Amino acid sequence: MMLTALVAGAQYLEQGSMWYNGALVYTATLSDGGKVILDSTVEGEELEFMLVPVKGDPGTYTIAQGPNDAMMVEEVGHTVRLIQQEDLNILCFYDAEDTLYKLMSCTREEDNQKLNVETWMTLIRGDYTMADGTRVSIDWNKALVGGTYVPIEPVTFNGHTTGILSIDGEGTPLNGPMEVEFIKCGLRLYPVGYDEYEFPHRLLVDSFTLTSSSSNYGCYDFVCNTLLHGSELNYYDKPTLRLMRNFILARRGYVFQSKDLKAYFEKQPWYKPADSNDDVQLSLLERLNIELIKYREATFDKEV
Repeated sequence: MMLTALVAGAQYLEQGSMWYNGALVYTATLSDGGKVILDSTVEGEELEFMLVPVKGDPGTYTIAQGPNDAMMVEEVGHTVRLIQQEDLNILCFYDAEDTLYKLMSCTREEDNQKLNVETWMTLIRGDYTMADGTRVSIDWNKALVGGTYVPIEPVTFNGHTTGILSIDGEGTPLNGPMEVEFIKCGLRLYPVGYDEYEFPHRLLVDSFTLTSSSSNYGCYDFVCNTLLHGSELNYYDKPTLRLMRNFILARRGYVFQSKDLKAYFEKQPWYKPADSNDDVQLSLLERLNIELIKYREATFDKEV
């Protein structure tokens, strides 16, 4: 099944609109000739780039250096398309080969940390089972560990999540700060300590493996209903990325030819294969997530 290309329409960015890229919120300032300056601040450093409209192609821009003497973090010459469809208001970034590699979503929230915490927690929320059979349910700010509710909180630094989850679970198997590692169909938690400079390090004690036991669609359900920005995918290894990408197709009943994928998904109680892959229809969000995952897969070995 081919993914049809996304095409921008006659749409425009608004003055003062805010755009989240998975880590930072940028503010749009309209300039002469339809140009748009996007700027943000991180740790006192000004970041900025400019979108220059492509003549005859409304909603499509090329990236250029901003007019101010600010740090440039985007690739000059890459293409950006404004897409406003299916309740999505997003900027899609394409490389020189016209491949989607990241996006920014319009937001009303200007607190980077709040958005970053919500994004990270979306990835780890769910129902799990530990090796000893203890059931663990992770929610936004609490977890149910073996029948006991305990407060949890992502540890942040300068507005960004650190990958460490603070668990106030005294009397339960999970207690204290733990580094979260994403594994196939689950999580692995490593207890951590802090040195004299407050830098975290893994302790020489056993880790905890949490295997997804979600009763509906499993541990990758979020890729079907949560828009990715691209940076979230850095947490996952290449085999897991492949599984995540095909999970989206499986939810829609895609009939797989690869033996391993066919065997895996046919074991899932929710999987209902379609009569034909021509009948499989994806939402815009699902198509975007698939393209972002494919890009991460293609660049994984090089970036590692």
